[in-house]
Amino acid sequence: DIFRKTFVSTQKEIAAVFENDKAADGVAGNLPKNWISKINAKTEEEKNQIIKKVLLAFRAAIKHLKPYNAPEQSKEYSIRKVQLENKRVKEASHFLTKALRHFGILSETGSVNFKRRKVHGAYINRGYVLREKSENPTLEKLFIKTFKKYNKEIIEANYNGTYSETAHGLNINELNCKYISKIYWGDVKGNYMATEYETPPKYSSPIVQFKKTYKTLQDFAKDFKSQTGLDITELIERGIRPGRTDWKGEFAPYDKCHIIMSYLQSELKKVGLYHGDLHKDNAIIGTDNNGKAIVKIIDIGGVMKR
Repeated sequence: DIFRKTFVSTQKEIAAVFENDKAADGVAGNLPKNWISKINAKTEEEKNQIIKKVLLAFRAAIKHLKPYNAPEQSKEYSIRKVQLENKRVKEASHFLTKALRHFGILSETGSVNFKRRKVHGAYINRGYVLREKSENPTLEKLFIKTFKKYNKEIIEANYNGTYSETAHGLNINELNCKYISKIYWGDVKGNYMATEYETPPKYSSPIVQFKKTYKTLQDFAKDFKSQTGLDITELIERGIRPGRTDWKGEFAPYDKCHIIMSYLQSELKKVGLYHGDLHKDNAIIGTDNNGKAIVKIIDIGGVMKR
Protein backbone atom coordinates (compact mmCIF):
# COMPACT_ATOMS: atom_id res chain seq x y z
CA ASP A 1 0.00 0.00 0.00
CA ILE A 2 2.98 2.34 0.30
CA PHE A 3 2.63 3.71 -3.25
CA ARG A 4 -1.15 3.95 -3.50
CA LYS A 5 -1.58 7.38 -1.94
CA THR A 6 1.16 9.45 -3.55
CA PHE A 7 2.57 9.37 -7.07
CA VAL A 8 6.28 9.79 -6.42
CA SER A 9 8.54 10.27 -9.39
CA THR A 10 12.34 10.22 -9.14
CA GLN A 11 14.35 7.18 -8.15
CA LYS A 12 15.65 9.02 -5.09
CA GLU A 13 12.14 9.78 -3.84
CA ILE A 14 11.01 6.20 -4.32
CA ALA A 15 14.16 4.73 -2.76
CA ALA A 16 13.51 6.87 0.32
CA VAL A 17 10.05 5.31 0.69
CA PHE A 18 11.57 1.83 0.70
CA GLU A 19 14.27 2.84 3.18
CA ASN A 20 11.71 4.30 5.58
CA ASP A 21 9.56 1.15 5.49
CA LYS A 22 11.81 -1.40 7.19
CA ALA A 23 9.02 -3.97 7.50
CA ALA A 24 8.66 -4.15 3.71
CA ASP A 25 12.26 -5.43 3.37
CA GLY A 26 12.57 -3.92 -0.11
CA VAL A 27 9.33 -5.45 -1.40
CA ALA A 28 6.20 -3.63 -2.54
CA GLY A 29 3.09 -5.35 -3.87
CA ASN A 30 2.02 -8.96 -3.40
CA LEU A 31 1.62 -12.39 -4.93
CA PRO A 32 -1.28 -12.90 -7.38
CA LYS A 33 -4.60 -13.51 -5.63
CA ASN A 34 -4.96 -17.07 -6.86
CA TRP A 35 -1.51 -17.88 -5.45
CA ILE A 36 -2.46 -16.44 -2.06
CA SER A 37 -5.77 -18.34 -2.03
CA LYS A 38 -3.85 -21.63 -2.00
CA ILE A 39 -1.97 -20.80 1.22
CA ASN A 40 -3.37 -22.80 4.12
CA ALA A 41 -3.05 -20.55 7.17
CA LYS A 42 -5.12 -20.36 10.35
CA THR A 43 -4.78 -16.60 10.80
CA GLU A 44 -4.17 -13.57 8.62
CA GLU A 45 -0.89 -12.96 10.43
CA GLU A 46 0.27 -16.49 9.65
CA LYS A 47 -0.70 -16.03 6.00
CA ASN A 48 1.29 -12.79 5.78
CA GLN A 49 4.33 -14.50 7.30
CA ILE A 50 4.10 -17.27 4.69
CA ILE A 51 3.81 -14.69 1.89
CA LYS A 52 7.01 -13.02 3.15
CA LYS A 53 8.79 -16.38 3.10
CA VAL A 54 7.57 -17.08 -0.44
CA LEU A 55 8.86 -13.69 -1.58
CA LEU A 56 12.22 -14.42 0.04
CA ALA A 57 12.30 -17.74 -1.84
CA PHE A 58 11.67 -15.83 -5.07
CA ARG A 59 14.50 -13.44 -4.22
CA ALA A 60 16.92 -16.33 -3.69
CA ALA A 61 15.81 -18.14 -6.86
CA ILE A 62 16.09 -15.06 -9.05
CA LYS A 63 19.49 -14.12 -7.66
CA HIS A 64 20.62 -17.60 -8.69
CA LEU A 65 19.60 -16.77 -12.28
CA LYS A 66 22.40 -14.20 -12.44
CA PRO A 67 23.85 -14.42 -15.97
CA TYR A 68 27.28 -15.87 -16.58
CA ASN A 69 29.68 -12.92 -16.63
CA ALA A 70 32.95 -14.06 -18.16
CA PRO A 71 34.33 -11.59 -20.77
CA GLU A 72 32.08 -11.88 -23.83
CA GLN A 73 34.93 -12.28 -26.30
CA SER A 74 36.63 -15.03 -24.31
CA LYS A 75 36.67 -18.69 -25.31
CA GLU A 76 35.32 -19.59 -21.89
CA TYR A 77 32.28 -17.37 -22.44
CA SER A 78 31.32 -18.86 -25.80
CA ILE A 79 31.70 -22.45 -24.60
CA ARG A 80 30.11 -22.25 -21.18
CA LYS A 81 27.59 -19.39 -21.28
CA VAL A 82 24.54 -21.28 -22.51
CA GLN A 83 25.42 -24.41 -20.58
CA LEU A 84 25.80 -22.62 -17.25
CA GLU A 85 22.80 -20.33 -17.67
CA ASN A 86 20.56 -23.29 -18.53
CA LYS A 87 21.89 -25.10 -15.46
CA ARG A 88 21.05 -22.11 -13.26
CA VAL A 89 17.55 -21.87 -14.72
CA LYS A 90 16.91 -25.54 -13.86
CA GLU A 91 18.34 -25.15 -10.35
CA ALA A 92 16.31 -22.00 -9.65
CA SER A 93 13.14 -23.69 -10.95
CA HIS A 94 13.76 -26.73 -8.72
CA PHE A 95 14.44 -24.57 -5.66
CA LEU A 96 11.30 -22.47 -6.14
CA THR A 97 9.20 -25.58 -6.82
CA LYS A 98 10.25 -27.06 -3.46
CA ALA A 99 9.43 -23.79 -1.67
CA LEU A 100 5.98 -23.46 -3.27
CA ARG A 101 5.17 -27.08 -2.46
CA HIS A 102 6.25 -26.53 1.14
CA PHE A 103 3.90 -23.56 1.53
CA GLY A 104 0.96 -25.29 -0.16
CA ILE A 105 0.87 -23.13 -3.28
CA LEU A 106 1.90 -26.10 -5.45
CA SER A 107 0.75 -29.70 -5.17
CA GLU A 108 3.38 -32.36 -4.50
CA THR A 109 3.26 -33.37 -8.17
CA GLY A 110 3.29 -29.85 -9.58
CA SER A 111 6.31 -27.74 -10.48
CA VAL A 112 7.23 -24.32 -11.82
CA ASN A 113 9.74 -23.52 -14.52
CA PHE A 114 11.62 -20.39 -15.51
CA LYS A 115 12.12 -19.78 -19.22
CA ARG A 116 14.23 -17.02 -20.75
CA ARG A 117 12.52 -14.36 -22.86
CA LYS A 118 14.12 -11.64 -24.95
CA VAL A 119 13.78 -8.20 -23.39
CA HIS A 120 14.89 -4.72 -24.39
CA GLY A 121 15.67 -1.68 -22.31
CA ALA A 122 18.52 0.46 -21.06
CA TYR A 123 18.13 -0.75 -17.48
CA ILE A 124 16.69 -4.26 -18.03
CA ASN A 125 18.99 -7.24 -17.58
CA ARG A 126 16.98 -10.42 -18.20
CA GLY A 127 13.38 -11.54 -18.70
CA TYR A 128 11.83 -14.85 -17.63
CA VAL A 129 8.41 -16.43 -17.83
CA LEU A 130 7.46 -18.53 -14.81
CA ARG A 131 4.88 -21.22 -15.57
CA GLU A 132 3.26 -23.96 -13.55
CA LYS A 133 3.77 -27.45 -14.95
CA SER A 134 1.07 -29.89 -13.87
CA GLU A 135 -1.93 -31.79 -15.21
CA ASN A 136 -4.31 -28.94 -14.37
CA PRO A 137 -2.28 -25.73 -13.96
CA THR A 138 -4.12 -23.03 -12.03
CA LEU A 139 -1.41 -20.56 -11.03
CA GLU A 140 -1.21 -17.35 -13.00
CA LYS A 141 1.86 -17.15 -15.21
CA LEU A 142 4.37 -14.49 -14.19
CA PHE A 143 6.78 -12.41 -16.19
CA ILE A 144 9.94 -11.76 -14.17
CA LYS A 145 12.04 -8.79 -15.23
CA THR A 146 15.48 -8.36 -13.68
CA PHE A 147 17.30 -5.04 -13.69
CA LYS A 148 20.84 -3.84 -14.09
CA LYS A 149 22.60 -2.25 -11.14
CA TYR A 150 22.23 1.48 -10.67
CA ASN A 151 24.80 4.17 -10.92
CA LYS A 152 24.00 5.79 -7.58
CA GLU A 153 25.46 9.10 -8.72
CA ILE A 154 22.57 9.68 -11.14
CA ILE A 155 19.74 8.18 -9.10
CA GLU A 156 18.46 11.60 -7.99
CA ALA A 157 17.71 12.73 -11.54
CA ASN A 158 16.73 9.35 -12.94
CA TYR A 159 13.01 8.92 -13.63
CA ASN A 160 13.19 5.37 -14.95
CA GLY A 161 14.33 2.03 -13.56
CA THR A 162 13.75 -0.59 -10.88
CA TYR A 163 12.28 1.70 -8.25
CA SER A 164 9.99 3.66 -10.56
CA GLU A 165 8.81 0.51 -12.38
CA THR A 166 7.63 -0.90 -9.06
CA ALA A 167 6.17 2.28 -7.59
CA HIS A 168 4.45 3.50 -10.73
CA GLY A 169 3.17 0.04 -11.60
CA LEU A 170 1.49 -0.47 -8.23
CA ASN A 171 0.06 3.03 -8.40
CA ILE A 172 -1.29 2.53 -11.92
CA ASN A 173 -2.82 -0.85 -10.97
CA GLU A 174 -5.47 1.18 -9.17
CA LEU A 175 -6.64 2.61 -12.51
CA ASN A 176 -7.70 -0.86 -13.73
CA CYS A 177 -6.78 0.15 -17.27
CA LYS A 178 -7.10 -2.78 -19.66
CA TYR A 179 -4.27 -1.40 -21.79
CA ILE A 180 -1.65 -1.60 -19.01
CA SER A 181 -0.16 -4.86 -17.76
CA LYS A 182 -0.72 -5.58 -14.08
CA ILE A 183 2.24 -5.33 -11.73
CA TYR A 184 2.18 -7.85 -8.87
CA TRP A 185 5.25 -6.93 -6.86
CA GLY A 186 8.74 -5.51 -7.07
CA ASP A 187 11.79 -6.38 -4.98
CA VAL A 188 14.49 -3.72 -4.98
CA LYS A 189 16.83 -5.89 -2.92
CA GLY A 190 16.42 -8.75 -5.36
CA ASN A 191 16.54 -6.24 -8.25
CA TYR A 192 13.52 -7.64 -10.09
CA MET A 193 9.79 -7.25 -10.52
CA ALA A 194 6.93 -9.67 -11.27
CA THR A 195 4.09 -8.78 -13.63
CA GLU A 196 1.31 -10.61 -15.42
CA TYR A 197 2.55 -12.48 -18.47
CA GLU A 198 0.98 -11.25 -21.69
CA THR A 199 0.11 -14.34 -23.71
CA PRO A 200 0.31 -13.67 -27.46
CA PRO A 201 -3.03 -14.13 -29.28
CA LYS A 202 -3.51 -17.58 -30.83
CA TYR A 203 -4.94 -16.54 -34.17
CA SER A 204 -3.12 -13.30 -34.87
CA SER A 205 0.46 -12.12 -34.81
CA PRO A 206 1.91 -10.45 -31.71
CA ILE A 207 3.62 -8.15 -34.20
CA VAL A 208 1.26 -5.64 -35.82
CA GLN A 209 1.58 -5.52 -39.61
CA PHE A 210 -0.48 -3.01 -41.59
CA LYS A 211 -0.85 -3.13 -45.34
CA LYS A 212 0.49 -0.12 -47.22
CA THR A 213 -3.00 0.74 -48.43
CA TYR A 214 -6.60 -0.38 -47.86
CA LYS A 215 -9.53 0.10 -50.21
CA THR A 216 -11.42 2.07 -47.57
CA LEU A 217 -10.99 3.46 -44.06
CA GLN A 218 -13.55 0.87 -42.93
CA ASP A 219 -11.32 -1.95 -44.20
CA PHE A 220 -8.41 -0.55 -42.23
CA ALA A 221 -10.60 -0.09 -39.14
CA LYS A 222 -11.57 -3.77 -39.22
CA ASP A 223 -7.96 -4.93 -39.59
CA PHE A 224 -6.76 -2.47 -36.94
CA LYS A 225 -9.35 -3.73 -34.45
CA SER A 226 -8.49 -7.39 -35.03
CA GLN A 227 -4.75 -6.80 -34.63
CA THR A 228 -4.71 -4.38 -31.69
CA GLY A 229 -8.11 -4.48 -30.01
CA LEU A 230 -8.38 -0.72 -30.53
CA ASP A 231 -11.39 0.99 -32.08
CA ILE A 232 -10.63 3.40 -34.92
CA THR A 233 -13.56 5.60 -33.85
CA GLU A 234 -11.88 6.23 -30.51
CA LEU A 235 -8.69 7.28 -32.27
CA ILE A 236 -10.51 9.85 -34.35
CA GLU A 237 -12.50 11.14 -31.36
CA ARG A 238 -9.22 11.73 -29.53
CA GLY A 239 -7.78 13.72 -32.42
CA ILE A 240 -5.43 10.96 -33.59
CA ARG A 241 -5.33 10.72 -37.38
CA PRO A 242 -4.77 7.07 -38.39
CA GLY A 243 -3.78 7.86 -41.98
CA ARG A 244 -4.79 9.60 -45.19
CA THR A 245 -6.57 8.93 -48.46
CA ASP A 246 -4.15 8.76 -51.38
CA TRP A 247 -4.66 9.96 -54.95
CA LYS A 248 -6.24 6.62 -55.89
CA GLY A 249 -8.89 7.03 -53.21
CA GLU A 250 -7.39 4.26 -51.08
CA PHE A 251 -6.62 4.62 -47.38
CA ALA A 252 -2.92 4.70 -46.44
CA PRO A 253 -2.32 4.25 -42.68
CA TYR A 254 0.38 6.19 -40.88
CA ASP A 255 3.22 4.52 -39.01
CA LYS A 256 1.82 1.83 -36.69
CA CYS A 257 3.99 2.93 -33.76
CA HIS A 258 2.77 6.51 -34.03
CA ILE A 259 -0.89 5.43 -34.05
CA ILE A 260 -0.64 2.94 -31.18
CA MET A 261 1.64 5.04 -28.97
CA SER A 262 -0.56 8.12 -29.47
CA TYR A 263 -3.58 6.12 -28.35
CA LEU A 264 -1.84 4.76 -25.26
CA GLN A 265 -0.63 8.25 -24.32
CA SER A 266 -4.22 9.47 -24.62
CA GLU A 267 -5.30 6.72 -22.19
CA LEU A 268 -2.74 7.91 -19.65
CA LYS A 269 -3.73 11.53 -20.25
CA LYS A 270 -7.28 10.75 -19.08
CA VAL A 271 -5.89 10.19 -15.57
CA GLY A 272 -3.36 13.02 -15.66
CA LEU A 273 -0.31 10.95 -16.56
CA TYR A 274 2.28 10.89 -19.34
CA HIS A 275 4.80 8.23 -20.40
CA GLY A 276 8.17 9.82 -21.06
CA ASP A 277 9.71 6.70 -22.60
CA LEU A 278 6.94 5.02 -24.58
CA HIS A 279 8.14 3.21 -27.70
CA LYS A 280 7.52 -0.02 -29.61
CA ASP A 281 9.45 -2.18 -27.12
CA ASN A 282 7.31 -0.90 -24.24
CA ALA A 283 4.00 -2.05 -25.71
CA ILE A 284 3.07 -5.49 -27.03
CA ILE A 285 0.04 -7.33 -28.32
CA GLY A 286 -1.41 -9.64 -25.69
CA THR A 287 -4.87 -11.12 -25.20
CA ASP A 288 -7.94 -9.92 -23.34
CA ASN A 289 -10.28 -12.09 -21.23
CA ASN A 290 -11.92 -13.38 -24.41
CA GLY A 291 -8.64 -14.40 -26.04
CA LYS A 292 -8.72 -11.52 -28.53
CA ALA A 293 -5.78 -9.28 -29.35
CA ILE A 294 -5.22 -6.20 -27.22
CA VAL A 295 -2.31 -3.78 -27.09
CA LYS A 296 -0.73 -3.34 -23.66
CA ILE A 297 1.92 -1.16 -22.07
CA ILE A 298 4.40 -3.46 -20.35
CA ASP A 299 6.97 -0.90 -19.17
CA ILE A 300 5.67 1.93 -17.00
CA GLY A 301 8.87 3.17 -15.37
CA GLY A 302 8.76 6.34 -17.47
CA VAL A 303 5.25 7.31 -16.39
CA MET A 304 4.98 10.68 -14.67
CA LYS A 305 2.39 13.28 -13.72
CA ARG A 306 1.48 15.82 -16.37
